[in-house]
Amino acid sequence: MNQQSPAPLVVGHRGAPAHAPENTLAAFRRAIEDGAHLLECDVHLSADGEVVVMHDETIDRTAAPDSPLRSGAIGDLTRAELDAVRLEAGERVPSLTELLEMSTVPLFIEVKVAGAGEAVAALLAQLAVESPSKASTVISFHAEALEAIRRGSPETPVSYLVGQVTEDAVRTALDLGAAGIGPAIDGLSLRAAHAVREAGLRLNPWTVNTPQQLAVALACGVDAITTDDPAWLQHELDVRS
Repeated sequence: MNQQSPAPLVVGHRGAPAHAPENTLAAFRRAIEDGAHLLECDVHLSADGEVVVMHDETIDRTAAPDSPLRSGAIGDLTRAELDAVRLEAGERVPSLTELLEMSTVPLFIEVKVAGAGEAVAALLAQLAVESPSKASTVISFHAEALEAIRRGSPETPVSYLVGQVTEDAVRTALDLGAAGIGPAIDGLSLRAAHAVREAGLRLNPWTVNTPQQLAVALACGVDAITTDDPAWLQHELDVRS
């Protein structure tokens, strides 16, 4: 009798933005409550070198209409200035340190700007062994950011983000010593999944929000699935088990 493959891990994309403002502590808490095994977040560097959790390069899209500060690039704003920003539902812009300390599950930390790699590595290297966040993985489209992680926190696994799995992408992941590769779900195929497996890499697609996308992910035997709604994904996986 064939053994059933283990269910993929559920990754809360920017927390649980289907239910709370993305990349906020409220969204991350909701993702954990909804059964996420990992949290995915995006990080930039503030003007004074703090690792800040936000997807965009600017605060413009996510700042609330009544925020005291509603526009500006994260790289041009200090932590004190970012503290003046209010997001939806009264949430504030968290630091990666806050998230690492709060989380009870590991993270997928996406480094959005290559220059933030060294700062992220330093934070991860300082974590206590017993911290759940110590088992986090750093992910990025920027190979140089992942190289910085490998230098500064060698025990931290990295995963290479791509739009589509290609021979060059797999080669780059292997050259980086990556544990996995993360393609867009709409760029994933059975052939691509086979190539990832042949290379000995974990397969972690993003972002799965529909039954059709989930069917592709499961057919490809992925290791982790990133979603905007961990509760929905966990329910769908339960139904199929």
